[in-house]
Amino acid sequence: MNHWWMLPAALLLVACGGKKAPVAASTDVAPAAPAFVEIDMGDEEDEEFFPELMKATAECGDLVQLEPSAMMGKLQDAEIRCLDQSLRDSERMTVKDKISRVLMKDAFAKGDEHRWEAVSRRHLEEIDQSDPDLCYKFARFMSTRGPEHTDETMRWADVALENRSRWTGDLHVKRVYSLYKVKTVSAQKKWEHLEAKYIAAPSEQLLSEKDEARNQLKTLAREWLEYARQSGRDETVPLQLCVSAAGTEGYCDET
Repeated sequence: MNHWWMLPAALLLVACGGKKAPVAASTDVAPAAPAFVEIDMGDEEDEEFFPELMKATAECGDLVQLEPSAMMGKLQDAEIRCLDQSLRDSERMTVKDKISRVLMKDAFAKGDEHRWEAVSRRHLEEIDQSDPDLCYKFARFMSTRGPEHTDETMRWADVALENRSRWTGDLHVKRVYSLYKVKTVSAQKKWEHLEAKYIAAPSEQLLSEKDEARNQLKTLAREWLEYARQSGRDETVPLQLCVSAAGTEGYCDET
């Protein structure tokens, strides 16, 4: 079987009777003008989020109107209870986040420390902890509480520091310095508390705990001191705490 389509051009001419096959007349077609594609920059997730948010809070009222009221601390008790229940019932984290922030704003504006602490802790533990501003505020707030809250205070200060890249310029320096201070002061509070407990009722367990707390303070004070030196901030207090916990100035010397 002859596969004519595989023959060289010269032989193909012969195969066709020695005549050239007619060639279609060349037609010059101008290239099509560039067409710009219209792209919808809307967020598909937002398109689903807002209706769902409105639906979740429909029984409580228009959330768009409730938020300004919350910022002024003017939410009514019934509205607070309704929003709180809506938050619990919702399965979508973005909806929970939005409702939770409205509740936090209202508690803060009212100066209701206990409710703000509760809703903020719930937000951080159950909804989202990537907001360094909230972690910073919560850690600062918890640093004013009793010694039983020192570990929690240091924990949230650490979480805020993990996301410190979101801050820039003077705000970055100010807040990072403040967070190192919060951690160090909390560690000292913990050490003092355990020292007092040990003096009142000595035990091997308390001896171990207070020594561990002192070592923690020594490390954190050194970290705070090093940042103070790097950023040009006041070194006085971090140096005093470092020497106090270490028992020697050599440990705190600039390297």
